[in-house]
Amino acid sequence: MEYTDLKKRLDGHLAGFMAALLLMQPLLDVASYFMQGAGATLATTLLRCLLLVVVSGYGFLLSDRKQLYAALLAVLGGFWLLHVLNCLRVGYADPVGDAAEYLKLVQFPLWTVSFVTFYRRREELLGRTAGLLAANFVTVLAVIGLSFATGHPGYTYNMPGRGVQMGLLGWFAVPNAQSAIVCMLAAGLLLWAFRTENLAVFSGACLLGFGLLYFTGTRLTYYSALLLAVAFIVLILISRQHYRYCFPLLAALALLVVFHSSSVMAQRTALSSDSWATYQEKADQVLGEGWDFTYREGEEIPPEKLGKIRQVYTEVYGQPEGVFGGALLGDLYDRFGVDRVMAYFDYSTKPSDLYDMRSKRRAVLGLLWEEKDALTKLLGFEYGESWINGQPYDLENDFPALPYYYGYLGTALYLLFAAYFLLSALKGFVQGLRDLPGFLTMELGAYGLVYCLALAAAQFSGNVLRKPNVVVYLSLAAAQLFCRLHPVREVRLFDKYRRKPTTTIKAL
Repeated sequence: MEYTDLKKRLDGHLAGFMAALLLMQPLLDVASYFMQGAGATLATTLLRCLLLVVVSGYGFLLSDRKQLYAALLAVLGGFWLLHVLNCLRVGYADPVGDAAEYLKLVQFPLWTVSFVTFYRRREELLGRTAGLLAANFVTVLAVIGLSFATGHPGYTYNMPGRGVQMGLLGWFAVPNAQSAIVCMLAAGLLLWAFRTENLAVFSGACLLGFGLLYFTGTRLTYYSALLLAVAFIVLILISRQHYRYCFPLLAALALLVVFHSSSVMAQRTALSSDSWATYQEKADQVLGEGWDFTYREGEEIPPEKLGKIRQVYTEVYGQPEGVFGGALLGDLYDRFGVDRVMAYFDYSTKPSDLYDMRSKRRAVLGLLWEEKDALTKLLGFEYGESWINGQPYDLENDFPALPYYYGYLGTALYLLFAAYFLLSALKGFVQGLRDLPGFLTMELGAYGLVYCLALAAAQFSGNVLRKPNVVVYLSLAAAQLFCRLHPVREVRLFDKYRRKPTTTIKAL
């Protein structure tokens, strides 16, 4: 009886709990920004962990299928035990840091299952979520405006040494993560504005949404803006309603294309080209005139050419610090030796390979991977191995990092969970082709976009799957997809025995 009463009270407060949970997300990000500046991020990290425990516990208490939570925890815990035992076998340098990284990664399935439970308990919350996402988008805009108004703005690209301050970021600490968040919130904003059935409101949402995506300045936000504009036009055409709403979307699409060359993204790309040109010039001075060499696997490099290549690696890219700051390849030489680094890069002397930080990160993990035995490749190595001389070489891109830290087994488990929602959507789409307007609603299309944008960001941009502030929105989109593709069905049991009671069965 006491448990039933508790469940009823929790159910009664669910709408307010979920609203507070979502609306606090940008505020927590702002708090993390200032805590990071003060070197005291532990408080916000612990708060994020506490939120995960509270949300998972809330979902568990409300769920009618607690065995699902038990099974999920068993899989997550079982894999972690195997990973830990293998790390102990080969030598465990930092088990606490490794566990912290794993805890970040498993938030996606835990948040998703909890959100599914919330939506199952209160289906009206499905329709209210877009308004909360729109409110968070407005909060992000307000924070950016406040940062400039107080004279302490945050920039997506902040390189004082080169006199570069570009892109609207505000008081948010990680540009990649914030870019992914803004993309997802923009989709929610457009969905909410469309459902107001007010063209002026929708036009204003387009102005704010696409404007922020454009001025944030990353490739992710720019190309997401193009994708969102095209996708919403298609959704409107499929829904066969409010065709006039296509006009502000077409206008936004046209402006994005016309002003591509003036965008922050284009300016940032030009800066990278300038940096590469500087190092290409240095390499050319070593290589001399008429240099033309491309390594083909298995071929023997002439000693004279090999000597010049080594000279480029040691004299140009072996300096303690680059011309524009930042580490070059010295850490990699200390850990793996010059010869292994040269071989990994196929003896390339291109700055796009040797100066690019993402390329160096991939090299570190790739070289570490070459050293591992079969069991470690199955279960992954510890996160701490990606640090060399106090410098982190962890991959920004989330999906490519999974095999290194969690092996083939962990990666397969994670990808199966993430792919389930995409495969469900694809299956539903095929089955719904006969009545596409009835199946592909604006809501299903918008949350499908949010989910796909987040996964694309995890693959090509990074700081998504292991960032709790981004995972919240990814999990929300996954739960929306699941509940809209698998609506609660009432199944009358013992229907042929009409005197017996009927029971409602829920999918979760």
